[in-house]
Amino acid sequence: MIRIETTQIGEDGFSVSGEEPGDLLDLAHDPVARSNGPIRYELAVEQAGQELVVRGQIEAPLTLRCSRCAQFFSTTARVSSFLHAYEWAEHPEFLDVSADVREDLLLEIPGFPLCHDGCKGLCAQCGQDLNEGACRCVPPEKGPSPWSALDKLIANPGPRPPKGGTGRGRK
Repeated sequence: MIRIETTQIGEDGFSVSGEEPGDLLDLAHDPVARSNGPIRYELAVEQAGQELVVRGQIEAPLTLRCSRCAQFFSTTARVSSFLHAYEWAEHPEFLDVSADVREDLLLEIPGFPLCHDGCKGLCAQCGQDLNEGACRCVPPEKGPSPWSALDKLIANPGPRPPKGGTGRGRK
């Protein structure tokens, strides 16, 4: 839990840095992403009128599953511009920024993570990791596309409605 004592905030603000367990990300049952170490943060808190403004940097080491080859790889999720404002009246003694830290880090996880840009993925026929070498599958025969039957269809526009509308509702 990343809690900031609001009683420590002076006119020049207050800085806090440290580490929190990666469990904060709650990725234990996620099939694509896993926490791989502590979350590190460097935050500065300032008073701006009736609000507390928290800004800084956060990062977390992660293990992600590649969307092409399904192998796990290590990376780091970084938020270099963490910025959130909170009502001071709602946090008279402590400000817990854990939920916002978690959300900002999760938003940095790509939807389709890649172990590297040139990842070749898996063979669609046998499942061989093509990054480790070519498989022995025979390429599928190049025949007509199953969609080519649609090319033979001719659009028949049908009868045109009479001028002045469809005639419904008229007497």
